[in-house]
Amino acid sequence: MADIDTLCQGAGLGLRSAHLREVLRTKPAIPWFEVHVCNYMGGGLSRRLLEQVAQDYPLSFHGVSLNLGGTAPLDRDYLQTLKAMVDQFKPGLISEHACFTQQAAVHFHDLLPVPFTDEAIRHMASRINQVQDQLGRSILVENLSRYYRYPDAGYSEAIFLRELCEETGCGLLLDLNNAYVNQQNLGETVHDFLADLPLERVGEVHLAGFSEIEGRLIDTHASEVSTDVWQIYANVIQEHGAIPTLIEWDSQLPEFSVLNQQRLQAEAILDAHAEVV
Repeated sequence: MADIDTLCQGAGLGLRSAHLREVLRTKPAIPWFEVHVCNYMGGGLSRRLLEQVAQDYPLSFHGVSLNLGGTAPLDRDYLQTLKAMVDQFKPGLISEHACFTQQAAVHFHDLLPVPFTDEAIRHMASRINQVQDQLGRSILVENLSRYYRYPDAGYSEAIFLRELCEETGCGLLLDLNNAYVNQQNLGETVHDFLADLPLERVGEVHLAGFSEIEGRLIDTHASEVSTDVWQIYANVIQEHGAIPTLIEWDSQLPEFSVLNQQRLQAEAILDAHAEVV
């Protein structure tokens, strides 16, 4: 496990706005919730509802807007607002993606991979350090689902992430669905990916579902976790011990009870291997 303080233990759920009021009304026995922090930075009703949720549950902050791999300067207003959110809510974990989301003032509304080169390592490490200095704590960076391989890449994704950890002291958010999608689409085996990762730096695991579109797997977060991903997850936990785990479901949202059934499946795997170190 990554050397990062965390209140988020066991299996949690991604908290989506459609379920906010149900969570506040029923107070389900969920150990923690992860929120897309960008959705709450503007204040208003959603922010007040999140404050109510935080009275009963630890939170993890997950972001999609830091543009860690981009070339434009980091958005200082965004960072200051994120810092204020972190100071107010004191989330157990803070995570972002090892990607870029903006180029030449164009926001792509997607998570785009960077080339795995020495230059990209130095560039992203510098930006991660700036973020961590601003927040006063470490963050986790997440592996991506990718649909293209840069021809000039000098490293595998796992080695690239390992180098980022060594350069910055950051941790990892290990998305096993993303790794599986890359295996099926790009032929990059999950076994090799996991073998090269510094798994001791993993502070959180994401489990999600994919869709198959025109013969490719697309990381849509719109379905249950697949049988293959469950097996990969069980193997990781059996070998490395319990890691805070999130069920991530973002579109075509089912009833809250369906999400919780997925969470309970992850909890059972965690409980079965809780003593592994």
